[in-house]
Amino acid sequence: MEFDEVKRIYHKSRESRSDYQFVGKLFNDIKQKYLEEARRLGKDPNQSWNSWSGHNLQKLIAYIIEEYADKNKHPVGITSDDALRRKKLPADLEQVKRNILVLYAEFAVVPDADIVLYDKKSLKVIAILSCKASLRERIAQAAYWKIKLHSAANTRDILCYLVSTDNDGDFLATGENTSRDRIIVEYGELDGAYILRDIPQSAKIKLFDSIFTDLMRFWTNGIANNIKLPSKEIK
Repeated sequence: MEFDEVKRIYHKSRESRSDYQFVGKLFNDIKQKYLEEARRLGKDPNQSWNSWSGHNLQKLIAYIIEEYADKNKHPVGITSDDALRRKKLPADLEQVKRNILVLYAEFAVVPDADIVLYDKKSLKVIAILSCKASLRERIAQAAYWKIKLHSAANTRDILCYLVSTDNDGDFLATGENTSRDRIIVEYGELDGAYILRDIPQSAKIKLFDSIFTDLMRFWTNGIANNIKLPSKEIK
């Protein structure tokens, strides 16, 4: 299944929704069709699905943010760690890469970042997003990169977020039943998480819809170029 088909299903589902909490269910609905195709092509269906769904969830999140930014005329650039690790880059992405590098002695590396959001005018990196259906293996990794970025003056202001459909239900319970992973996000180094299912919200753990107003607020607060919000935002 190609990503264009994922987009088609997404837009069809979006017609009847004002939020984004359906995205997790969307991938569950796609799964059976995908597994049938994988078996027909002689692939290991479950292993193939895990890789394909993770990659396409990342692409869909980037697509949703890009679509929103375009409609509202926000100069938000979107790229990824894989793109920035290429040897030959256009001048703008070469500067974005320089603005996100983490230094180890005489070496410099691009941190793990499924989605990199930057200001198209200044080429300053605003945030990196780690996207997974299940975040258990990503939370410690994302927190590590947040600490490394925060330790250098040129990357200190880069925000680090998790984005997830939360297939494991790690963000559903609060109080005495709060999961280890939710505690780490809530009280640790990460700037927060945006979840694509109905969950109890807090100042750092929110429904995915909040990402739009939050990111634009960071721009208007001067993290980038004092970009002003339009009088009316379109979702």
